[in-house]
Formats: sequence, structure tokens, C-alpha cells
Amino acid sequence: MKNNILIPAVLFSAILIFSNFSVFPQDNLTEEIIQNKIEYGQQHGGLSIEGIRLFNQTNLPAFYLNHDFKPAWTDKKNRQDMLDILRSSYDEGLMPEDYHLEKIETIMKQIDENKVDPELYADLDLLFTDAASLYANHLLYGKVHQSALRKSWNIPANPPPPNPDSLFSLTMATHRLPVLFDSILPQNFMYKGLKQGLKRYRRIAGNGGWVTIPEGKALKKGMTDKRVTAIRKRLMVTGDLSQFPISENENYFDQELENAVKHFQFRYNLNQDGVVGKKTLARMNIPVQDHIDRLRVNMERARWVMHKFDPDFLVVNIAGFNLRRITNEEVVFYSPVIVGRKYHETPIFNSRMIYFEINPTWTVPYSIATKETLPKLKKDPGYLKEKNMVIIDRDGQILNPALLDFSNYSKNNFPFTVRQEPGPHNALGLVKFIFPNKYSVYVHDTPGQSLFSHEQRNFSHGCIRLQNKWELLMNLMDEPDVWNMDKINEILASKKTTRVNFPNPIDIYIFYWTAGADKNDLIFFDEDVYDRDNAVLEALDKPWEGKKTQ
Repeated sequence: MKNNILIPAVLFSAILIFSNFSVFPQDNLTEEIIQNKIEYGQQHGGLSIEGIRLFNQTNLPAFYLNHDFKPAWTDKKNRQDMLDILRSSYDEGLMPEDYHLEKIETIMKQIDENKVDPELYADLDLLFTDAASLYANHLLYGKVHQSALRKSWNIPANPPPPNPDSLFSLTMATHRLPVLFDSILPQNFMYKGLKQGLKRYRRIAGNGGWVTIPEGKALKKGMTDKRVTAIRKRLMVTGDLSQFPISENENYFDQELENAVKHFQFRYNLNQDGVVGKKTLARMNIPVQDHIDRLRVNMERARWVMHKFDPDFLVVNIAGFNLRRITNEEVVFYSPVIVGRKYHETPIFNSRMIYFEINPTWTVPYSIATKETLPKLKKDPGYLKEKNMVIIDRDGQILNPALLDFSNYSKNNFPFTVRQEPGPHNALGLVKFIFPNKYSVYVHDTPGQSLFSHEQRNFSHGCIRLQNKWELLMNLMDEPDVWNMDKINEILASKKTTRVNFPNPIDIYIFYWTAGADKNDLIFFDEDVYDRDNAVLEALDKPWEGKKTQ
């Protein structure tokens, strides 16, 4: 992974340049041992410390060679800081054992017991350098290689720090290693909220989690049932309910409990009716460990992409079925959306939204035209007129479908384009928002507004159908005196396709989150509609393979 090239040379060059030059006992001998270990490893298939293969087999030797094999970790406080930093990787949802933690702790304990052994210091130095390098890269780019899990992933890796020399000049000489590693964590509020959520749910797990609520009939306000007490206890654990009722009848489903259920449903992207039905009960009975796993998975996803955003951008959460505009870390626009079904998944990518079209036409993709439209034409050539569609030859001429024998054509022989004309029944609705991409995916209106009443909204062929279309248009144009419903209705009445460039094009990110957090550390969970979480979790839980850092 080429990103792992950056950290050792830059980070530890700064460390050596600004070090306070305290040294290990018998420092010259320690340098000689480091050199011997590196040269032996290069000649015998890899550098190892007591059977532990180091990860950075290319850059670590180069780093020590460039600095005459001098040890980098000569200061006791810096060693302790780095040890604490590696332990804290657990709080980032990572695995401290990936970073030689057990062996480092063993050697430091031996050193603390006044065992003056240059080989111990050499081993510790190599382990610290390797561990710090790998951990820094995992924070900057993630442990899991997302493109290896999903070939459709099309978001570039985080760029290296723009001023690495400046960033990594927070050196051991000033004992600021914790500040350095904090600075390379994602600074986005969602990552910070997920991290707090991980601590919270681990604490819940440590206290025994929550009991399973028995199945039964749906429960709602005004009912009395023994299971109501269990529901109260369950919602109190996660803070959706603040306290038990003052009255003696805790089995009574009162207004306060209904509000708590609605709050829970809000966090789980369910219809907020306050009724504990089948779906709500199923979410309440998800084990706490599953929540912990989901938080870790989404912290990893955040490390892939959340290091640098413009102050103003659009983001679609596929799993959450929503689109938001975030300006200066505040949500200034929100809309439910419909995304691709399981076998027509909406791809993950980023682009820049540059224009919109009112009264759009829809050019039916070839795959849909041959697989879905052509069979209908073979049965009924009048299907096109019914759907306000036209058929066009390769010269751009509109043809009369009544004069075509569609039985002569197949999915491998269909020399036509099918286009749906503007109108309220157009598949794209009344407006579409364009951001160039190789997938031909865009955000658009839909005549099927009733589908937005579904909790799980993966119905499309991959494009993103938007509920609050005009609100988004006016929000992005930000000229209420010009771009209002009077102006929009005037264009609609013309029935002409009208393209308008945004005065300020805006970045749009199509992501996949099954857990999230807001600025108040409220934690949200969404369904894993594309079954992606397990692959990320399995990769997170596997021991790191050193060969990937070369």
C-alpha cells in the first residue's frame, strides 16, 4: 500500500532531528545491534524481533540506514507516551495487538526492572518505530483496504498530510507525541461521535448489556402489559428513556414511554409512530455486541474518507436512505431518498454537482431497454405511447413503433434508443440534479412518491430518487427572490427541458453508513441493506499482515 511509504521517514526524521539526545545505555552497541538485525533480516527474508515479523520491511530499514542506525526512542517519557497511544488504538475500534503491544510491554517491563541490555533497547526501538508507523497509517487511511472488499468503491484514498514536515515536527523533544497522533485522527464530528458511542456501548456491555424483550402483540400508549417494564429498562440503558414512571404501575404504556419509543425509532430510522411492533422490537433485541461491531465498522469507514471535507457539501447515505447538505458541520438540508436495490446497488463515489434540469427527458439505459422495455414492445407496440416514450434510430430520427417488427430484435441486437419525454409521469420526475460520473447516476425526482412511506427504500436501478426536490433546488440556488415556486412553476408550464448551472457547484459524496452520530453524540443505526458490514468487520478483526505495508 503506497500510503504506508510516507510516515516512517517523515515522522521519525523529525523525531531524530529534534530529539533531546538522551541515549540508551551503551548507545554505540545498541546502534550496532540495530544495524546487524536489519542487515540480517534483509539477507534472510525479512526483519523479525524474536519471531515477530515487522510490518514495514522496506521503509523501516531505509529510515535507520539514513540515520546511521541511531535509536529513535531514547527518552523514557516518549516511550511511555507511545505505549499509551498504542493502547488507545482500542478506543479507535482497532486492535492494539496489531502494533506489537504485548511484546513492547514485556520489554519495557524488563527495562523498568533495571535490566540494562543493549539488545533489549534495540528490539524496543525497532518495535516502536514499526508500530508507530503502522498505527499512523491506519489512522490516516484505515486498516481495511476498502477497494479490495468492493471493486465498485470509487473514492480516492485520503491524501497525505499537505505539510508533513510541519505536521510531524511535533516531536519527542517536546514530549508532544499524543498531540501528533490526535492530529492525524479524522476531525469530523461524526467520527468523534462514533468514538464516544463505542465507549458508551462497551460500557453498556461491561454492565451486562440488556435483556431480550419477549415477543408478543404490538404495544402502544394506553395499554398495560408485563413486557412494558422490560421495554422501559431497555430504553433506559441507551438513554432513550430518562427514568421510570413516578406512578406505581410501571407496566402501563404512558406518554413518556411513547416519546421514548419514538426517540428510539428516530435513531434506528424507523417510522416514528411510538408503537412497539415487530420491527421496533427486533431492533430493541439486537445484542449490544452487534452495536459495538457496527460502530467499529463505521469508524473504519470514516477513516477512509473523513479527514478532509470542504465546509459545504452534499452527502447521501445509501444505508440510511437520506441526502443531507452539511454547511460548517450543520445540517442545512435533509431529504429522504430511494436508492438502488440489492442487485442494482447505488455505487460509492464522489463528484461535483454542477447543474439541474427541469422537465428532463429520460434516456432509458440500454440494459433496461433490452431487458425490460423490449419484451413489452413485443407484446404491445403501443406501450411506448402509453409511457410517453419515443424510439430513435442511430441517426437520431424518431421512428413510428407501429412500423417496426420488434420480434426481430433481441438484447444483443437493438439498434435503437428509447427516450421518455418530459412530463409528470417521466421516470425522472420533474427535475434531475447532475454530477458527472462514470456510472450515469444522478439525483432526481420520481412520480412514485408513495414509495417514500416505506422504511426501507432500495427500489431503484442505482440512481438516487429524491423526495424534497424543490427544497433542494432552492436551497442550492439560495436566491429566494428568483428561485421560488413561482419561477419553478413557470418553467414546468413551458414543458421545455431547461438546464440551469449552479452558481456555486457543490461536492457530493455517495457513502454507505450503517451507524452515525450527530454533534450532540446521538448515535444512529441503519440496516445493512447491501450486507457489507461483515466483510469489513472480518478484515478489522484479522491480524495485520506485514506484507501489505511494503
